[in-house]
Amino acid sequence: MTFRLIPVETPLRDYEPPELRMECDRCKRSATLKVQAMAKRFGANVPIGDLVRQVALAGKQPCGLAGTSQCGARAWEPPPWHWADLDGAWKGGWIARLRCRRNRAGLKATKPCPEMVIVDVETLVATLGYDFKLEHLPSRMQCPRCHSQLVDVEWIVPDPTPPPFAPAADVVPLRLRPTPAQKALRTLRVIDSRK
Repeated sequence: MTFRLIPVETPLRDYEPPELRMECDRCKRSATLKVQAMAKRFGANVPIGDLVRQVALAGKQPCGLAGTSQCGARAWEPPPWHWADLDGAWKGGWIARLRCRRNRAGLKATKPCPEMVIVDVETLVATLGYDFKLEHLPSRMQCPRCHSQLVDVEWIVPDPTPPPFAPAADVVPLRLRPTPAQKALRTLRVIDSRK
C-alpha cells in the first residue's frame, strides 16, 4: 500500500479522504486519524502540518519535540482506492485495469492470464451505482478470459491538471507603442479599405 505525503500547507477543509496517516520518524509513533473528528476538535481551517503537531502535543504522552520546529511528524494520504467511490473515479477520469490472479484450474496449478484488461468506469457506475466503494470492486468482478474470481483492480489516477492561464480582472493588458507606419496612418487619417 503506497501512501502519498500531504503538503503541510493544505487546509484540512480541502483534504478529501476521510482519514489520514500520521507518522513521526523521531519518536517512532504513528496513528490513523479520522478527518471529521479532527476538524471538529481542531477546526477545519487548520493546515495539515499544524494539525499533525497539535495531535502530537494533545496525545496521552505528548511529544516533546511537537512544540518546537524540530518535530518530525508527517501526514500521509492513503491510496485513493481505499477511500474513493466509483463516482469520484468516473468524474476524475481514472482508468481501471483488471489483472487475473488465478493460480489453480481444477486441481492443477496454472498461471494467471497474462493480459491486463481495461475496464470501462462508466459501465461500472451504471451497473454498481455511483456510491460503490472501490475497495469492494474485486469481489464483484471476474476475469473475462478464464472467468476466475481471483482478480486485482489497479487504478491509474491522473495528476490533477493546473487550471488554464486566465489573467486576473484587475490586470491591465499590455499596450505596445504604435509603429511609425501606424502613427502615419493615424495622423493622415487613412481609411482602411479592408474593413
